[in-house]
Order: sequence, then structure tokens, then C-alpha cells
Amino acid sequence: MINKEIDLKITKWIDKNRSVIIEDWIALAKIPSIKSKPCEGAPFGKPCAQALEKAASYFATAGFSAEVYKDSGYALAYYGESEKTLGLFCHSDVVPVGDDWIFTKPFAPVIKNGALIGRGVEDNKSGIMASLCVLRFLKDENIPVNSRFQVFIGSDEECGMNDINAYLKGHNIPEISIVPDADFPCSKGEKGIYHFMAKSQMKFNDIVSIKGGEAFNIVLDNVIAKIRYDSNLYAELSSEISSEFTLDVEGDYIFLTAKGIAKHASIPEGSVNAALLLFSLLSQCESLCKNDREILKNAAYIIHDYYGAGIGITHTDDDFGKMTCVNGIVDTLENKLHLSFDVRYGNTLEPQLLEMTSENKLNEKGFDVFFKENRPGFSIDKNSKIPELLESIFSELTGEHLKSVRMSGGTYARKLKNAFSIGTFWIDKERKDDVLKMPDGHGGAHQCDEMIDIEGFFKAVRILIHYCLACDETLKTDF
Repeated sequence: MINKEIDLKITKWIDKNRSVIIEDWIALAKIPSIKSKPCEGAPFGKPCAQALEKAASYFATAGFSAEVYKDSGYALAYYGESEKTLGLFCHSDVVPVGDDWIFTKPFAPVIKNGALIGRGVEDNKSGIMASLCVLRFLKDENIPVNSRFQVFIGSDEECGMNDINAYLKGHNIPEISIVPDADFPCSKGEKGIYHFMAKSQMKFNDIVSIKGGEAFNIVLDNVIAKIRYDSNLYAELSSEISSEFTLDVEGDYIFLTAKGIAKHASIPEGSVNAALLLFSLLSQCESLCKNDREILKNAAYIIHDYYGAGIGITHTDDDFGKMTCVNGIVDTLENKLHLSFDVRYGNTLEPQLLEMTSENKLNEKGFDVFFKENRPGFSIDKNSKIPELLESIFSELTGEHLKSVRMSGGTYARKLKNAFSIGTFWIDKERKDDVLKMPDGHGGAHQCDEMIDIEGFFKAVRILIHYCLACDETLKTDF
């Protein structure tokens, strides 16, 4: 299946360019591209615009046509000439950082035991660097292609995808697209994503505020409650708290902090919601007023299960598996408790039924929904030959026989046609060198100490180049 001569060229090209790629990767990862206040030429904030400009400059410096659409927050780079287009889609924005980093500061990336650590090094600045490698390899080695290769770099993937929405208004969708922002061998569908916010109908009396989290799509791992001081409540909390909590008194207030374990909202298994810990503890404190305990008791019930039991609906899809429901943000406004929800659901669940059932359940528990955004998922045509093509290439390169999947995460693929999300690193089972091990709650894409194995990244680059060449060949005959 794979061209052995080209495969050898890929290996030699990677060896030759490895250090420069890592150097540029680190420079890009230093930019704190979290969505922030918009300004002229930076619709998602200055840091996001800076990262986008930096990423685009890598393509321009390498000799590719590259343009930044500043007012819309995306960039495009091209290689080759054809009426048919093969797209590569990646993003330079990142999720908030959290405050429990062990190995380095979030935007001071370091290499430790063969792994690059820093916010965004995997999700998704690795996708940008992998796409750059594809175009540079093709150009440097003068590999003939049948289609125009187009790299899209976005800067709002994590918080709404307004970047790609703007792109779609002015550009044709590529005939085939690859999105290096998931897992191997490839994804052929994604769950629907329902985001909503709810607030308590009753107001707090003794609790001044509860705050934690910054994003819908990260399980809340740190939350702090500010409560009017009461000696009996302080004594009760002192006797009840465990290692997940810290308790302090400052002036007339008690501060209770809970620590959980963050995970990406699409894969919440193994996470611990800090808000659930805090709500459960405080709702059982007899020294806290009944009104506040009632709000927290209901809130704890609503978020107690990351498969949706708390919002009144559970669902399992034959293709996508279980629906998930995650709380990522807690806040207090006008003395009312506010909660965010990130629900990922399969295609056989009606979006309207999900919205109606969850809203009714929250009303029953004393909460009102005041914001909602529902983006249905998708599945690739079951007759498509591309998943099987990518599976066979992956198997030949790795020796592992994996099937394409339908995934819980949300990528740009849901906005395109014939789009397949793939990974940006791969660890061979027979690998002799150790891979850096992280403590629970660390190392993942939306966790503290986000990391990516460097050798695994270059393995993924090799796979991606072969994927692109195979799709390019398909475009010559099948589209």
C-alpha cells in the first residue's frame, strides 16, 4: 500500500528537520492563546491573534502562499495547483490553563524525558506543526501531487468555532479534509454537543460566592466558596473535611476550597468534579442555613453523574456509546448559583428531546436554563472508502489493526464534508524507550501539564504524510 521509497524519504526528512520543527513548536507554544476580549484585528483577543500570525509565518517563511484573515481569526496556506482541494485543519487557540502545574508554567514549555510539556503543545499546536511538516516535505522533496493542499489554521476552535464559520462563508469546502486533532487511525463521526447554563431560582443567604472553572469542556477541578463566618459552621467543617479540601478564615469569611481531577468533557471517566465535592459537603452541614443547603443539595444531584442521570436523561447510541454530561464552570451572580453543562450525545437522540427533558428536570430541582447552544453531530457516509483506506495505511505503518471510530470530542470535522479527524502522536506497543508518566489529572489535552511525546509526534507526521498522499491519489479518480 505505502510507497517504500517515499517512506524512506519521509524518515530522512524528519531526521534532518527535527530540531528546527521542535524549536518552532516551542516558540508557538509560548504564546498564551486563550480566548480573551476582542479588539481590532483580533476577534478572539490579542494572544490568539499573535499565535495565528506566528503559525502563518512558519508557512510563509517556508515559501508557501499564506494569508491571515485578521478580522475573522483564521489563516490559510497552500501548496500545489488543482481544481480539487485536500484540506488540513488545525487551530492555534488553547483552553484555560488551571493552577496545578507541576513540571513547568503553562506557557513556558519544557522537554522532559522525551515529552514536550505546556498548554497547547498537543491540542492543537501539534496539529499546526504536523500540517507544516506535510507541506514542507512535499515541497522539499518535490513530490508530485494531484490536488491543491490547503492548510486552515483557526483561533476559536475551543470556544465556538466562529473562525471556521467565517471561512465557510467565503471559501469552498475541500473535497477531502484531514483534521489532526483526535486519535488514530481516524474518526468517521462525532457526537452532538449541547452547551447550556442554568441558575438557581433561590438566592443564597450565608454563602457569598462559589466560583470555579473557565470552560465548558473541562471537568471542574478547583472551586472555592466564600461563606459568612459562623463559629459553629467552621467547627463543623473542620471536623468533616478530607484531603480534597482546604479551609481558611479571613476576616468575616470562611473560605472552603475543593480540589478534583480535570479531564476533557468528552471523556469524563476518571475525573472528579470539585464542585460536586464542595456541594455534597456543604449541603450536609447543619450549621449552614436550610435555604443554602437546599440549593446545594439540588445542585449536587444535578451534576452527580457524568452520564446525565442528574439532568433527567441518559442515552446510549449503538455507534457513539453513552451520552456524557459534564459541569465545567460554577459562579455566583446576584446571589444565585450558576452552573455550566457540556453534553455529548449520539445521533439517535433527538436534540429537542434532550433540551426539553433536561430543562424540565432542572426546573424540578430549582434551576432555570438561561443559555443554550446545541450543535448536532455527524457520521460519514457508511459507503465511504476513505476510513478503510486510512486504516490499512495505519496498520501497515504500525503493525496494529485498529478500526476507525466515532468520537465524543468536537473538531472542525463537524463543519466540513468528507472530513476525518486523526491523531498527532502515536506510541508503538513495541517501543523500548519509556514514555513520560504523569500523575492522575495531569498530562492530557485539557489538563495541567499537558504533554505530547516527541517521538510519538514524529511517528504521527509520518502517518499523516502517507494519509495525505493516499487521499490525494483518491481525489484524482473518485471525486
